[in-house]
Amino acid sequence: MTFAQDVFISFTHIDNQSLNPDEAGWISAFHKALEIRLSQLRGKESRIWRDRRLWGNEDLDEAIFEALTQSALLVSVLSPRYLQSDWCMRELQGFCQAADQQGGLRAGETKTRLFKVIKTYLPIEQHPAVVANFLGYEFYEIDDAGRPQEFDRVYGPEQERKFYAKLNDLAYDIHQTLDILDAQLGPPALAAPLLGAVPADRKVIYLADTTPDLQVDRECIRRELEQAGHQVLPDQPLPSEPGAFAQTVCEALTRAHLSVHLLSPNPSQPPAGQSPTQEQIYRQLATLRTRDQVALAAQCGQGRSDFSRLLWLPPDTDAITPDDFVTELQSDPDFIRTNVEALKDIIYTRLTPPVARPLDRAPDGRVQIYLDCDERDLDNPAIEPLYEWLEQHFQVMLPDYEQGTLSRSEALIQQCEAVLIYYGEASALWLKRRLNALKKTLYGRSKPLLAKAVYVAAPGKQKFSDPEVLMIPGDQGFQPTLLAEFVASLGHAGGSV
Repeated sequence: MTFAQDVFISFTHIDNQSLNPDEAGWISAFHKALEIRLSQLRGKESRIWRDRRLWGNEDLDEAIFEALTQSALLVSVLSPRYLQSDWCMRELQGFCQAADQQGGLRAGETKTRLFKVIKTYLPIEQHPAVVANFLGYEFYEIDDAGRPQEFDRVYGPEQERKFYAKLNDLAYDIHQTLDILDAQLGPPALAAPLLGAVPADRKVIYLADTTPDLQVDRECIRRELEQAGHQVLPDQPLPSEPGAFAQTVCEALTRAHLSVHLLSPNPSQPPAGQSPTQEQIYRQLATLRTRDQVALAAQCGQGRSDFSRLLWLPPDTDAITPDDFVTELQSDPDFIRTNVEALKDIIYTRLTPPVARPLDRAPDGRVQIYLDCDERDLDNPAIEPLYEWLEQHFQVMLPDYEQGTLSRSEALIQQCEAVLIYYGEASALWLKRRLNALKKTLYGRSKPLLAKAVYVAAPGKQKFSDPEVLMIPGDQGFQPTLLAEFVASLGHAGGSV
């Protein structure tokens, strides 16, 4: 069937009462902004309907019922009053019943015709059952005092900005869903390609649930990943029961190519001597769930060469002392501390490994070796004997620190035939990161490396044990015989020491 309206807004009128008598109510502002933004995205006038009367009859009258059943989508604006309104519950139930006769609530594989907007904080267990498992659009955040702060211009420019950012997320998702419905309803030969069609290089990303203070960053990342055609999990609220929570998270991680975890430096515990508020308890639970997802990602990713993990902490948080959990994670090779835009770049690098363009071998057929080292070692005379000997027998590639991006380093690993990591001036954490990057890059190669080793060049460096990587003790000075086992792994192409 075709629909007379694009969107029906279900709300309670008390939520449209403005705290400032000189300004429009929240619902009125929401309706107008959504109508304008959706029209801009679709390139044509959007049709959004809501009941503008200040009262409702005991029964759903004919005009509202007709508008409800002839709407493609329902936006349900949840609040404490909404849950108490029989009128709103009837609208929600009426739309679901009409949808059952129109092919169901689903639109395509991943979209739904029902959108949940949470204007005022409500615990998930209080959400109506029909939308309890839907991801919602939260028009509020939990502030530093543990109180929910709604996105409303009456609270200042920053809250107004967040209102429009969240509304843009909602408008874009509605736009995608309407395009899918248009394609499903139109003649097959004339149907336009779906905006949400899955590209050939689509990836699955597990974007872990996070704490309230990082929700805006998480939604920004989610929006951009989905707009790029990737699938973002979880696509439903995670269960509260521990066993079901772990099972759901692990099932999603099994499907994912990458997991991204946004970590908050803010303490989850209330000040000493104070009893926690309900919102602070919510933050504590959110923090625990965030950390459980970090552990589950490490567990589920063991042994998988097609999976990687990112642990992100916002920058400029030096004034906040992180707790033991976050402090320990900072030694993890997957840990990064950048701004959000840099995090996005790293995510895309992980999702789209650089295409390896094989280098031409030297005229005499020498093997290509990537000699990886810290930037300080490039200027250290101690590396010169090793480099000069390698240059006599192999084609040697060095890291490019002028354009030293992660993608460039991974491209060199993919192009070469052997990797030798020079462990000199750098720290143990640097080496751990390099080994981790090496292992994660290998799955993008068409052929395995002939050899990989760590040349321990400085005395006092902590020894390591890795059955897959050869350790060469070079802290007493370079001798060609030290490379005998490494060269032997190169076969006939490596010559002899």
